[in-house]
Amino acid sequence: MKKASMQDIADALGISKNSVSQALRNKPGVSQKTKSLVQQKADELGYEYQNNVITNKEKRILLVATEFAISQTSFFGEIIKSIEDAIRKEGCQLDIHPLTQTEIKNLMIPANILDYHGVIILSHSDNNYIKEIIATQVPVVLVDHHDPSLLADAILSKNTDGTFQAVSLLIENGLNRIGFIGDIEFSPSYLERYRGYHRALREYGLSYDKKIEVTQIEETQGALFNKLKNIEKMPDAWFCANSGLAFMLNSYLQSAGYTIPDDISIICYDDTEFTRMAVPPITNVATDLHFMGQLSVNSLMQRIANPTTPFVHQQIVPSLNIRGSVKIQKI
Repeated sequence: MKKASMQDIADALGISKNSVSQALRNKPGVSQKTKSLVQQKADELGYEYQNNVITNKEKRILLVATEFAISQTSFFGEIIKSIEDAIRKEGCQLDIHPLTQTEIKNLMIPANILDYHGVIILSHSDNNYIKEIIATQVPVVLVDHHDPSLLADAILSKNTDGTFQAVSLLIENGLNRIGFIGDIEFSPSYLERYRGYHRALREYGLSYDKKIEVTQIEETQGALFNKLKNIEKMPDAWFCANSGLAFMLNSYLQSAGYTIPDDISIICYDDTEFTRMAVPPITNVATDLHFMGQLSVNSLMQRIANPTTPFVHQQIVPSLNIRGSVKIQKI
């Protein structure tokens, strides 16, 4: 007589073979009810199984990110490439699911999500949507996003400290009137950078000036230029929440007749092609994106192996890259 297989159990219950495997190994990702049904059917069919650890070759990982994030090849593209490399070295399979706004709005999580052994969620989308994925009990790691309501491991940049370091560089070089550009409602990272900017001003005894704080802005050249045209007196320096804004700011200031950095200095968060191809190249504080990708895969592998351990948020300390856009008096 042919021995019963996991596929036989799956066919009998109308579920996937992977769900049967997870249930037999008592892994998260399937409900307790399903686990009981699988065990019962396995006994009925005479299936003999051992609670072996699943090999990496059998592991399937899903990377989820918005279409917008995936399109940002200069930043998120670097993280995705690093994740792909790390998954390949682990011997696992990786699928990428670009999230549409319709899926996010209607909380439509991937239909086959329980077929995966782990999920990497890159950047922010919508916290309610992310909660739906976490609720499946498939191991999840968040990358470059977090929220107190999201119970999952997270890999982050140390945004507040990084911005403090950047703004401190400006102040220590005699630039005391410093502006901020970044939509603090767009992502938790930008809000943390805004807090780091304020913390630096406060610790150096400098006052805030709301007239040179652009905290709500669509990230387009037209929107930024319109905001800048309404500023009566430019600051000594600008801190930008990302490199794209810094590149557009640099273009605007030069077209308005300012010399960078003699008249106005610019510093930003992130080091991408925007910081490198700008003239002059833009000074920045940035996270090692390759390392961020590697760390996210390591974290997910640990979570798959140890599903009940406490959740951990790991913050990567960014590095300061001094280029030509800041007027340096001393180092």
